[in-house]
This record gives sequence, C-alpha cells and structure tokens, in this order.
Amino acid sequence: MAQNKQDWDELGRSIEDIVDRAVNSRDFRKLSQTISRTVGAVLDEFNQQPVTTNAPPKPAPPRKSADTAARTKQEIALLYGSATGKTVGGILKIVGGGLLECAAVGAFIVSLIPSFGGPALWLALGFACGGAVLLANGISNVGWASRFKAYRKLLGQKTHISLETLARNVGKTVNFVRKEVLRMTNAGLFREGHLNKEETMFITSHETYRYFEQSRLKLEERKRLEVAEQEQKRKNAPAPHVQEVIDRGDAFVAQIRQCNDRIPGEEISAKISRMEAIVDKIFDRAETHPEIIPDLKKLMDYYLPMTVKLLNAYADMDAQPVQGQNIQASKQEIEATLDTLNLAFEKLLDKIFEDTAMDVSSDISVLNTLLAQEGLTEDELTRLNKR
Repeated sequence: MAQNKQDWDELGRSIEDIVDRAVNSRDFRKLSQTISRTVGAVLDEFNQQPVTTNAPPKPAPPRKSADTAARTKQEIALLYGSATGKTVGGILKIVGGGLLECAAVGAFIVSLIPSFGGPALWLALGFACGGAVLLANGISNVGWASRFKAYRKLLGQKTHISLETLARNVGKTVNFVRKEVLRMTNAGLFREGHLNKEETMFITSHETYRYFEQSRLKLEERKRLEVAEQEQKRKNAPAPHVQEVIDRGDAFVAQIRQCNDRIPGEEISAKISRMEAIVDKIFDRAETHPEIIPDLKKLMDYYLPMTVKLLNAYADMDAQPVQGQNIQASKQEIEATLDTLNLAFEKLLDKIFEDTAMDVSSDISVLNTLLAQEGLTEDELTRLNKR
C-alpha cells in the first residue's frame, strides 16, 4: 500500500509538471488525452476502496409566543380590595392622637400646680406617649392607603408592572415597595398578588402570573436547548485536520468561481459552473463524513490545482484581443480537458455515495422479501384477484 501511494504521488507530480509546461509554453496538444488516462487510472484504484458513511440527525427546537387577554374594568376591579378602612382608621387615629396630645399639654399645665404636681405630670406623659403612637400609626395607615391608590393608578388596566416603576413614582426604594406590596397582598388589598421569580415584577392576576411562569419556563427550556445545541455543535465540530481539508476545498471552489467570472463564453461557463457544483458537493460530503477525506488527497493535491491553473490560462488567452489559431486550439484542448475532469469528479461524487445507495437497495430488498412472505407482492396480489 505504501509503495502504491508513493507511485501515485510521483504520477501526480508528473501530471502537474505536464500542466505547468503546457501553461508556460501555451502548447496544450494531447493534454486532454493525458489527463483522461491518468484520471481513469485513479478512478479504477479508488473504486476498489470501500467508503462508509453515517450522518447524524439535526433537530431544531420550536418557538412559540402568547399574549395576556384583555380585561374589562369590572374584571380589573375584582382584583383589588378596598383601602377605605385603612384611610378612615388612619384619620381617626390621627384625630385621637391629636386629642391625646392636647390632653397631655393640659395635664402638663395642671402639673405645674403644686397640689397636683406629681400625678398630673405622669398623666401628661401617658397622654403624650399614647398620642404619639396613635399619630404615627394613623399617618402610616393614611400613607399606606395613599400608596395603594397610587399603585393601582399606575397599574391601570394592566395586571403587571415593574417594582422599579412603582418605587420611582412613590419616591421609595424598590426593596421598600417589594415588602409593602407583599403586605398589601396578605392584607387582601391585592387579592391575586404575586412577585415573579426574579422579584422584579409585581403581578396582580393569577392568570397573568401563570402566563409569566409558562413564558419563563419556555425561555429556560429554549436556553437549555440552545446550550445543548451549542455543546452538540462543539462535539460535532470537525477535527483540525478535517477543517483544514474543508477550508482548502472551499478555497478551490472560490478560485473556480473567480475563473468563471473572468470567462464570458456561455458554453465553457456552463462547464465551469457544473464543475464548481460537483466539487462543492464533494467537500460538503467530506464535512459530514470525514472518513472519505483520505480518498480526496489526489483531488486536492493534483487535480484541483491543475484545474485552477488551466482555467487561469484559458482566461488569459480568452482575454487576448486577437484570437489566433494557436490560442483557439489551446482553448479547445482545455475545454475538452474540463469535460474529462467533470466526468471524473462526477464519478468520484457517485462513489462516495455508494454505501448510502447500497443501504437503500438492501432495505428495499428486505422489504420486498417481507411483502412476498406475506403474499403482498404484485404476482401474489394478481393470483389472489383471479380466485
């Protein structure tokens, strides 16, 4: 095997020398016959080599989206309790606290009278402390009710809002608002209140909360699938030596395309386009089935470089303002060589798909055998119909 490889490498270099001499001397006589004989010999050798393939499937995750349903004002109203009790209670506490503070002042004045000094002073202190507590509690209740109305106004017809928006509009910190809306929910002012998992959004409806949770779970699943897909791509990424071959193949295809752009003739342009498509498919197959790459060595080391060299020579001659007999003969020889190369590349492409075709043929053979055993082949069906 090593000796055969060495012999073919030497033959490939000889062909490369022949092409170089033809390009440099502009003498393309018998070039097509030489290439044809050599390519035929290589294909005969290649046809004796087995090729195996195994292509993995590539699933793609779906994407979906949804919107919350519109709600009527009546439905929105059912989501909230009433803060009237808090407001009234707060006002009463403020009034009561004020009265106690006034009583404390009166008791303090009475304590200045010697005969009432001690008891009146203690009474003044008691009134003052009780009044302060009532005032603080009343002010807190009124503020609570006022902020609840502000939250509800900011929500409007919506059933979700960011805590940052609420905090900015009531002049409090996000942490303060987070704790307060939870207390209001526990107190029944928000009957269906929820925080999202990240605790950045306040949600006032069970339905909307379910939608947020479903969306979050879908997003997490999509991210998980994307991470898994990236990991799978990383695992399936071609090995460095495989990627090098693919890159070289892409470079050859690009050079063939550039040559085609330089050559205006429709007939030869069609041949070059056909060659570009075949070579592109060969390297696409090599990317998914790197086991065939060793069989592409001569294609990359000799035939594709030779092809690009011939196409460049053709483009240079075709660009000459005077097309003499020698130029026309050389161009015809190159065109004939392109036909030979296209045929060879097509046979190579067909060969690397041989195992797939054999697998399909085997499956069909098994299926036909099973149908025959069940009496369901055409002959058997015809016999049954005659009964």
